[in-house]
Amino acid sequence: MLNKKKLFVLVGILVVIIAAGLILFFSRSNKSTGPFDESIKLSEPVNLSPPEFMSAAEKAKLNLPEDSKIQVLKKNETGETEVYRIIRQDADIVLDPSRIGDPTMVQPKKTAN
Repeated sequence: MLNKKKLFVLVGILVVIIAAGLILFFSRSNKSTGPFDESIKLSEPVNLSPPEFMSAAEKAKLNLPEDSKIQVLKKNETGETEVYRIIRQDADIVLDPSRIGDPTMVQPKKTAN
């Protein structure tokens, strides 16, 4: 009777070790090597830079609500904001301000989450 219990425990441990090995193997092979999937190809160069947002002083100067989130899209030679956008949702953030007004620019469709 003792031999059957030992055999049962050994088989159980062996199954757990094999399952853990398989999980580890498949989780490592599914990881991406970069920030983008390799199947995604951009058809044209993109100028992606971190978005810049207005400071409280800039909002006060332009008489804009201090609690609003406002993205600066273009500044003039002296560093003053020329073009800005009020951000109501994260989907409103412009990632490539240099293409604003470009008629060939295709905007991504906004989806409701």
